[in-house]
Amino acid sequence: MSGFTDDEGRLRPGWAFLLSSVLCCIAFAVAGFSAAEIAGDHVLRFELVFRTLLAILLLAVFTWLLAVGNHIETHRLAAQGLPVATGWAKQFVVGGVIASLLVLTAVIPIAIWGNLTFRFTFGWHSNTRIPAVLFVLLVGALAEELMFRGYPFQRLVEAIGATGAIAVFSVLFAAMHLWNPAATVWGLVNTIAIGIAFAVAYLRTRALWLPWGFHFAWNSTMGLVLGLPVSGIRVFNVAIHANAAGPAWLTGGKYGIESSAPGTFAVVLGLFILCNLPLKPLGAGTGILPEETPPPPFVTDSSN
Repeated sequence: MSGFTDDEGRLRPGWAFLLSSVLCCIAFAVAGFSAAEIAGDHVLRFELVFRTLLAILLLAVFTWLLAVGNHIETHRLAAQGLPVATGWAKQFVVGGVIASLLVLTAVIPIAIWGNLTFRFTFGWHSNTRIPAVLFVLLVGALAEELMFRGYPFQRLVEAIGATGAIAVFSVLFAAMHLWNPAATVWGLVNTIAIGIAFAVAYLRTRALWLPWGFHFAWNSTMGLVLGLPVSGIRVFNVAIHANAAGPAWLTGGKYGIESSAPGTFAVVLGLFILCNLPLKPLGAGTGILPEETPPPPFVTDSSN
């Protein structure tokens, strides 16, 4: 036994968190530089290569860590939060439906008290880009969930508890979005709240299916379906382009509804739903997160 491993030779959770975080940063840099070399100035192609490569690298890195650091011999995808157990598809869909309804809830006040206009550019060029955008949003949501609710988050939960891990990773999740165009303090606060919601979704189910579905639908409903900015990014508006006019507190300005009062309401409502929705834990018993690890104190356990 050493300061790095326990008496069974497994990497201690705190060190596993630190090592996996460093490897996440390396994977992020490798994916970014590789995508820039391959895609050049083509923004959608960059997003396609970057997000896909990042997800692949993260899955590979965490699989390796589970093998050498945690001595997990089988079901390593399940141990990362992706158990193919009964109900996994339902949780993905439920997350997607909730997120889509929440986005619509945030947009309705803009349509009533602001001015919401749409421009449609359906055609061969835009229609052929829709599948690529859907794939980018799907794999991009997976990559972010692996980074912020996957192996590093799970190890920090073991090291300091669920509440502390949620606080750390929600702030990190929001900080990453500060690099996005037109980022604001309000957007930072709302993104912290979104990160808390995603973490609760993971802890309630011990799986990434629900937060992945929520994350994917949140972004795709805003960007592809409604044509609004996704955290300040417009590359996902391929066939529908929306313009929200009105005060910044109502529309979120160029950053979008994630930097607005209606966005705050939608996120808080979503957090309330996720804390109280009857959910079945899928990951308990299939990974290495202890089954007895309690959810944060503000979560009502209604799964029994």
